[in-house]
Amino acid sequence: MAGGCRDCTTCTKPGFARMGQDLGVGFMHLMTCGISWMVKRGGMSHCPQCKHLRSNHQTRRDGSYMD
Repeated sequence: MAGGCRDCTTCTKPGFARMGQDLGVGFMHLMTCGISWMVKRGGMSHCPQCKHLRSNHQTRRDGSYMD
């Protein structure tokens, strides 16, 4: 969790689970010829700190991060 944030479920996963997720996502991007990567990068909101999707972060009702 060196470069991640504590509100992110992806950053706080164990290393083995994160490796499995990375392999699965990479395979999906490969099978869709990069279209899924373009949709993820261009059409979804990302955390400014760890660059993961904001939907994977724990937030309050008002949208602020739980600290």
